[in-house]
Amino acid sequence: MQKEQKSFQDRVTSINQRAEVAASKATPVRTDSIWVRLAYPGSFIGAFFLGAFAVFLTRYFQSQLVNVPGSGQPGAQDIVGIGLASMAGLFVSMLFKGKQKEFASACTLGVLLTTFTYHNAVWAYPESFEQVYGEDWVEFIQSITKPSSIYFFGNTIELS
Repeated sequence: MQKEQKSFQDRVTSINQRAEVAASKATPVRTDSIWVRLAYPGSFIGAFFLGAFAVFLTRYFQSQLVNVPGSGQPGAQDIVGIGLASMAGLFVSMLFKGKQKEFASACTLGVLLTTFTYHNAVWAYPESFEQVYGEDWVEFIQSITKPSSIYFFGNTIELS
């Protein structure tokens, strides 16, 4: 009986020792700053604006190279914008290898939303866009679109 009690006490002691070792190896409580914790959702916003900026930049290059698209090509800028969505998505997935699907989706959403609603900014700020793109380009955009609408491959869908 004495031997059984001793072995039971030994087992309890070894269990307690293993519990102490496991507790000492446990990861400490996170004490990151608020900025470190906001970096992940902030990177989604950054990827979205990267896609929007890519559309602005592409439209600028188009206006410098082609000026005003021909009368038979009003949806050409939309097609270029969607092509840019895939390229921007690939670029973002290369930058953020760990979370490529999420960030590429945010970037693509930014590209698509900006592609189909870009003309609303032209209607809101025509003087600013005339300085960047030129008066002919602004007149062309205003002739094929309406304010407060979505321009989807040559079709205007009014929102108001």
